[in-house]
Amino acid sequence: MNININTVYVNQPINITKSNTNKSIQKNAAPNLNFKAAIPKDVSKLLDENITRTINAGPLNLIQNLKFHALLNKTLPIIMEPENFLNKGRESKVYRISDNFVAKIKRGKDADNAIHMYNVTTAPDKRFSSLPFYFGEPVLKSGNVEILKNATPSSNYRYCGTQYRGERQPSKEDIELYNNEYLPLCASLPQESYDNLAMGLKQLNSIRKISGYKLMSFTPDIINPNNILIADGQFRVVDKLDKIQQKNPNTIYTILEPLIIRLSPETTANRSNELFPHRINIFKKSLIAGEKAELPLQSTTKYEFSDFVLNEVVHPNAIILMENIQKLRDAGVNKSKRIEYINNVFN
Repeated sequence: MNININTVYVNQPINITKSNTNKSIQKNAAPNLNFKAAIPKDVSKLLDENITRTINAGPLNLIQNLKFHALLNKTLPIIMEPENFLNKGRESKVYRISDNFVAKIKRGKDADNAIHMYNVTTAPDKRFSSLPFYFGEPVLKSGNVEILKNATPSSNYRYCGTQYRGERQPSKEDIELYNNEYLPLCASLPQESYDNLAMGLKQLNSIRKISGYKLMSFTPDIINPNNILIADGQFRVVDKLDKIQQKNPNTIYTILEPLIIRLSPETTANRSNELFPHRINIFKKSLIAGEKAELPLQSTTKYEFSDFVLNEVVHPNAIILMENIQKLRDAGVNKSKRIEYINNVFN
C-alpha cells in the first residue's frame, strides 16, 4: 500500500394502584421484556423529574435526601410489578421505570426491604453518567436499589456479536444469528453511530481515579457477551467498567473486538462472499471513527488472535492498513487526509 498522500423537589401525592396491564411477556431480541409500562404516566413522570433533579444537583442535603428516599420507597411496589421486569443477573433484577431510567434491585429484596430509613441516596461519579454511550453504572444509589439510565427504551435492539461464552465453541444457532441478523444490522449503521462510540471511548480515556495508591483508567469488558448492544441505531455499553492501570486503554480494538472479532474467529468465521462486505463495512467505519476520535491504534489488552482474525476474516491487509495509518499519524498527516486514505483503500 502506498502511503505517500501529498434539586428542587415537588411535593405531589402518589397514588399507588395495581396495574391492569396485560402481564404476558413478549418475546424479543432479549427474552422477558414487556414494553407496556405498568407505571401510571403521572408517577413515571414524577420519578423521571426527581431522578433527573437529583443527578444534576450538588451534594444532597438532608431534606432533599429524605424526600427522594420517601418517593422511591413509596413507588417501589409499583416499580417492582411483574409488568416492569426487564432482566436479571446473578446478583440483581432490573425493572423499567420509564424510557429514561430503570431500577436495578439486589436479588432477594422486595419493595418492603430494598431500602431502609437509614440508607443515604448518593449520586456516584457523574463523569460516567455524562457519557452518552454508557449505561452500566448507576446514576443514583439508595440501599439495595440502583437507578440506571435505560439502555433499551424500546424493543429495537440487539447485542453485538453473539451471546455465547468463550469457553465453548459457538453453536450453529449462534453463528446463524451472528451472520444473518447481527452482521447486516451492524454494517448498515450510519458512520455517525460509529463516530459517537469512538468519541465516547475517547472521553472515557480522560476519566481517571485514584484507587488505593494507583491511578486507574476505565474500559468496557469487550470479551464477555451482552456488554455492548445496538439500540435505536446507537452502540451502548451496558456493563460495569473494568479498572486498569494504564493510560488511554480504549483503542480501535475496543471497537473491533466486540463488533467483528469476538466470534471464536479462526475456526468459525470465513470470507464468504455474502458476509465479507458486512465485515468490510464494519472495519472501514470503525477505522474512520477511530481516526476522527484519534483513538490509539494498538492495544496491550487485545484478544490473543485479534490481528490474525483481522487479516484472515475481515480484510487480507488489515494489519498493514492499520500500520500505514499509524505512519500517516507519525508523519503529521492531518485527520481529513487520513480518512481520505481509508476511503481510497476500500474503493
